[in-house]
Amino acid sequence: MKILRSYFWYVPTIIWMIMIFNMSGQVASTSQGFSLRVTQKIVNVIEIVRDGDEEDAEHLTNMLHPYVRKAAHMNEYAILYTLLLLSFCASTIVTRAMFYSILVSFVYACTDEFHQTFVSLRSGDFIDVCIDMTGVMAAVTLSLFVYSAWQLHRAKRNRE
Repeated sequence: MKILRSYFWYVPTIIWMIMIFNMSGQVASTSQGFSLRVTQKIVNVIEIVRDGDEEDAEHLTNMLHPYVRKAAHMNEYAILYTLLLLSFCASTIVTRAMFYSILVSFVYACTDEFHQTFVSLRSGDFIDVCIDMTGVMAAVTLSLFVYSAWQLHRAKRNRE
């Protein structure tokens, strides 16, 4: 049972890495089409609240689309870091698990961009690796906050 518990989080981590690989393998038109639909849904909600017109919505969609794409990159790598952290925490101390999770996320982001150089009409840019790592660093900050709060709670409980 302990072995199962030690390796449980590796399964969703590997599945998530496969999903990232598959999304990176999409041709540019498919990838942009999906993110454009997401952006349009966001703009539709904004327009309902703002009561804007259609021309304004199109302008807002064009303006927000690159940010939605980059936010998706940051989120998918924040999730990857979190899954890696949960995987490594089962077999090592937390600080070492954080380091390994950051390292694997960085290497995976680099290989992901390299993979995109082989996909039609896509390119691999180091700036995208930096954007991916921004998501990782946001997740690191959150995990440090959660870990610190847990340690404080644990210390307080032990004093009582």
